[in-house]
Amino acid sequence: MCTVSWIHHDNGFHLLCNRDEKRTRKPALPPRLQCPRGVRFVAPVDGDFGGSWMSANEAGVALCLLNGANLGGCARHRSTTGTRSRGLLLLELADAPSTMGACERLARLDLDQWAPFTLAGLEPGLPACLVEWNGVDLVILPNGDPFMPLISSSFETEAVRQRRRAEFAHCTRQGLNAEALCGFHGSHGGEASAFSTCMHRPDAETVSFSWVQVDEHAVSFFYSPTAPCQGRSGETTRLELLS
Repeated sequence: MCTVSWIHHDNGFHLLCNRDEKRTRKPALPPRLQCPRGVRFVAPVDGDFGGSWMSANEAGVALCLLNGANLGGCARHRSTTGTRSRGLLLLELADAPSTMGACERLARLDLDQWAPFTLAGLEPGLPACLVEWNGVDLVILPNGDPFMPLISSSFETEAVRQRRRAEFAHCTRQGLNAEALCGFHGSHGGEASAFSTCMHRPDAETVSFSWVQVDEHAVSFFYSPTAPCQGRSGETTRLELLS
């Protein structure tokens, strides 16, 4: 369960993500450098299954994975739990040289082993590329910017989306910029609840905040292992881009 937003600038982009999880889940490990196939990338590590939900590599490509089919453009949908953790799928794509390269890999995979998901991919100079697997069809949207913010919730899904999108509009009413997005991710919309962007409910809460910044020189991956309403204490991992 995640809330994801982004903004482009001349030399790159900002990509922000709140991760919401049940309180019974193990804590994640902070972002670490990985290089499984000769391409370096940075990604936090899920404490239960060893996968990840967000990555950024030395080509300037960042990926963010949300549970569920969240774009609403597919008429057919098959509810399935899948046999593999979706976080492991992201690690299989994290070293892709471009967002379309990640999409090409996805198209060659047997996706039946994964439950429905939505994938956001960003790289400098291009719109966000969104991918939705709904359990039946794989849909690729090369220009996914109009769908931002992306919101995934297993609790009263549509009501949560409507409330958070209204809060997004409120937080960005003076303009769309990185600080406005940070305010959105830390917002309770008047009251901390299951519906607020920074989510708090008895059985689950926002457990971390990630902020990837990419410019012409490097990737900076900021990670806070707490809800953003508790401040921006955390650590930043920097990765130089390929020349």
